[in-house]
Amino acid sequence: MLEIKGKVNTAICYAKVIEEDAIEQIRTMCDYELTKDSKIRIMPDVHAGAGCTIGTTMTVIDKACPNVVGVDIGCGMYTVKLKEKELDFEKIDEVCHYIPSGKNVWEGREERFDLEQLRCRRNLNNTKRLERSLGTLGGGNHFIEIDQASDGTYYLVIHSGSRNLGKQVAEYYQQLAVDLHMGKEKYFAKRDEIIKTYKAAGRGKEIQHTLKELKKSYKTKVLSVPEDLCWLYGRFLEDYLHDVEICQAFARRNRERMAEIILEKTGMSTEESFHTIHNYIDTEEMILRKGAIAARKGEKVLIPVNMRDGSILAIGKGNKEWNDSAPHGAGRLMSRTRAKEQLDMETYKEVMKEVYTTSVNEQTLDEAPMAYKSLEDIIDVVSESVDVVEVMKPVFNFKAS
Repeated sequence: MLEIKGKVNTAICYAKVIEEDAIEQIRTMCDYELTKDSKIRIMPDVHAGAGCTIGTTMTVIDKACPNVVGVDIGCGMYTVKLKEKELDFEKIDEVCHYIPSGKNVWEGREERFDLEQLRCRRNLNNTKRLERSLGTLGGGNHFIEIDQASDGTYYLVIHSGSRNLGKQVAEYYQQLAVDLHMGKEKYFAKRDEIIKTYKAAGRGKEIQHTLKELKKSYKTKVLSVPEDLCWLYGRFLEDYLHDVEICQAFARRNRERMAEIILEKTGMSTEESFHTIHNYIDTEEMILRKGAIAARKGEKVLIPVNMRDGSILAIGKGNKEWNDSAPHGAGRLMSRTRAKEQLDMETYKEVMKEVYTTSVNEQTLDEAPMAYKSLEDIIDVVSESVDVVEVMKPVFNFKAS
């Protein structure tokens, strides 16, 4: 256990080894009012991220930074227990290729998802395309996998999130947080008042010109907080939390729809299923988890390791000291850039030879098992927050390439 002290708060880190960049990110975060009175617990799979630290859990009181949650709001795993004892991997792979992945979306909407309730709706681009992204995998570390338990039972595992919807919502609210820290709250109040008054007076055509003049006359102040750590508060936080819940519901339904397509087209059937989410705000318990999962007492969770070593099936202990949380994976051993530079295809193919996959290629080299920590690195440290049921081995894997 490591204490990382800032000017405002102290974070407790449970990693055996942690890089200096991650320590500095955590310390910097703890220097600001964002973290005041928050209980910050950093998971063992911690590593530095883009402006925030992967593996962060913290209680949310009256402030939240959208950038800490990240752009893939609601990203997580969907685990489906299958009834079948024998599987047609060729057919499953065919269906996985049928599902849009990478930046691709469906040509038509798979099903209706109401985005009209988003409070930032007017600021989103190409909402028709966002709707068509429901039921699509995405790229990067997102995958569709079949794992096998020791008793022979197969589990379909889908890792995906809110696609470009979460990205747009996150970026809108982070920019709003920056604007607030530049002193624009009074400007926003005046802007809203003008819109309301002019509409009521039937002067709608004058609104744009009046707002342009208002913007010209308004002076901003210099930021005293890094852009990446600017936070929301008050009604702005309420709006963000409202929209976060919608993004999280979208991400959940996104995974479920992909599973339905796979089951429908392969004829496979399911016994039970559960979600394990790792980039979100639990709006009931008010806990933010970035690259971390909930591990409440009795809760079934899945912790992926890598595409060779599979996933850990576990039951949460409800460790309050850990913010009822657990690591979301083994964590990366090297950056994507470094992986592309240092890893080789021959070794990649060799370590994946026991898994049915058509995704082992140059495009997915940065997702090779060697780019991640091993099972041994994570299995011991998770025992504080979960009871391990077993380690399931992958027999099929698909990634966008």
